[in-house]
Amino acid sequence: MKTHRMLAMVFLLLAASAAFGQTSRATNAEANRSWPSFWRQITAAINKKDSVALRKMMPNNFNDGGGGGTANEWLKFIDENERNGSWRDLQKSFAQGTVVNRIWPSKGVPTRVTRDKGYYFEFRKDKRWYFAGVVGD
Repeated sequence: MKTHRMLAMVFLLLAASAAFGQTSRATNAEANRSWPSFWRQITAAINKKDSVALRKMMPNNFNDGGGGGTANEWLKFIDENERNGSWRDLQKSFAQGTVVNRIWPSKGVPTRVTRDKGYYFEFRKDKRWYFAGVVGD
């Protein structure tokens, strides 16, 4: 009897962890529906070098790829390094489009990544896409 209870507890724990790590089909469907509109807005901002519009599409916890900076600091860096091709590099990366990121499914958040794997986007709990960060090393 004790063995059955132990097995039942292990099964329930495994089932619960699997359920929390997966994104619901409804969330994925909503993310897929809203992606084209978000993508048009963000590529327009990138092509216009509009850091104000771009900032509105970034979360407060933007990941700058390992430097520990904020979204505002990252955008300032991009603006200050325009002569070195920072905006051009962003435009080139975004021009290649994105793919659904199937490498990070355990996050439970629909995620897309640029084809060159430089930048990523997340569909968060508030039902919005965000330019979430730079893919770090």
